[in-house]
Amino acid sequence: MTPAPKEELPRRSTHREMPVGYAAVGASRASDLLRFPPAGSTSYEETAQLGSGEERFILASSWLMTWGAHRGAGCAVDDVDRGEGSNYVGVAFDAEGSPLPSGNTEELFGPDGEPFITAGTTARLRIGDLDREILVVYTLVETNRIGFAWGDRSAEGGPYGEHFAVVELKEDGTVWAGVRGFFYSSQNGFLGLKARGDQRNVVDAAKRILEALQPGAAPVNSLPNDDAEADSGADDATAETGAAAEPIIIELPADDSADR
Repeated sequence: MTPAPKEELPRRSTHREMPVGYAAVGASRASDLLRFPPAGSTSYEETAQLGSGEERFILASSWLMTWGAHRGAGCAVDDVDRGEGSNYVGVAFDAEGSPLPSGNTEELFGPDGEPFITAGTTARLRIGDLDREILVVYTLVETNRIGFAWGDRSAEGGPYGEHFAVVELKEDGTVWAGVRGFFYSSQNGFLGLKARGDQRNVVDAAKRILEALQPGAAPVNSLPNDDAEADSGADDATAETGAAAEPIIIELPADDSADR
C-alpha cells in the first residue's frame, strides 16, 4: 500500500524568507552571543569610548547610520539599494530582545538630511581582499542607542555571518560604540591558516569601524592585505585612541546540528 504523501505544515503568519547565507538571523542582538554563538560560528565584540555628550552621540550615530563609519574605515560601499517596496522589513525586538513581527518603520534622517540606513537595504562592501554583498537585517533606534546589523547574502567567497554596530549614550553622559557579531569561516574548523586569517580580518574590520567613529578620525584607503601590516596597523591605531578593548573571541567546533 502506498503511503499518503505528507501534508506540508502551514507556516506561521510571521514567517519570512531571509535572503542571507546563514540561518541565525538576528542572533547578533542576543545578550549571550559571546557565550553561546550559533553552532559552528565564532563570536566577537569590540567597544570604544567616543567622548561624551548628546551632541557627540548625535554626530556619531548619524555617521554610523549613513555608511560614514564604513567608508571612514576604508570600505567601499557600492550598489546601495534601499529596497523600497520590498517585503523584507527586518527583524524587530521587544524589550527583552525577543524577535517580534515587523511592521512599517518611520524613515529617519541625519543632521545633513541624509536618510538613515533601513532594514532591507542591500549593498556591496569591499574592503581589502573581501568583496561581500550584504543585507541590513535590522535596525535599532532608541532614545540612547542607535545602530544596525548587516548579514552576508552568500556563504561563498570568504567569512560570512552577521555584524551589529551601535552607538550608545550612557547614563553618565559618555558615548560608546560597539561592534559585535558572529561569522563562519570559509574553511571547516579553525585550525587552518586561512580560517585564522578570516578571524583576524573580521575583528580588524570591526576595530576600523570604531576608529572611524572617533572624533577627528582620518579616513583610510583600505585595510592592509599583508598580515604583518594588518597586525601592526591595528595595534598602532589602538594605542593612539587608547579606547578600543581587546577582542573577545569565542571559538566553537563545527557542529552538524541546526543553527540556534
